[in-house]
Amino acid sequence: MKQIGTKTEGQTKLTIGTQAGSSRTVGIALSDEMRDLRQETLLLLALNVKNQVVARCEFFRGTVDACVAHPRDVFYQAIIANAARVIVAHNHPSGLAKPSPSDQEFGQRLWLAGQLLGIELLDCFIVGRHSYFSFGEHDLFNAVTLPEILAEKDTATS
Repeated sequence: MKQIGTKTEGQTKLTIGTQAGSSRTVGIALSDEMRDLRQETLLLLALNVKNQVVARCEFFRGTVDACVAHPRDVFYQAIIANAARVIVAHNHPSGLAKPSPSDQEFGQRLWLAGQLLGIELLDCFIVGRHSYFSFGEHDLFNAVTLPEILAEKDTATS
């Protein structure tokens, strides 16, 4: 079994069979891989119960400042791969790894979809030129529970 941190042609790669480690090691590997992309690109890493990458899908290449994606497309690929967990990442060609309000909403929608499907969203990353942002490291998934989200929706529609 390969550990994250294996170098391929001078860069860390998250290949099939690689075991995902901490958010930090995955974030560094994703930074190495995605920081120079000139278009927004969304990457899915589908993991088994041992956190080994069983599939990786680069789907959705956007423009220099947008990448339209839907949680159903992400989880369709995860279901096809028989994933137990997923990690999702996209880059910001601007170089800034700060999540926009739409990034935050997309991350929350992914987390909620994963909860409903029984496929855990381990982390969601935004990769900039010199850094990355991890939703997991900032505890953005544990701060909200499914009942809280549903209650919030009920009060908004009342």
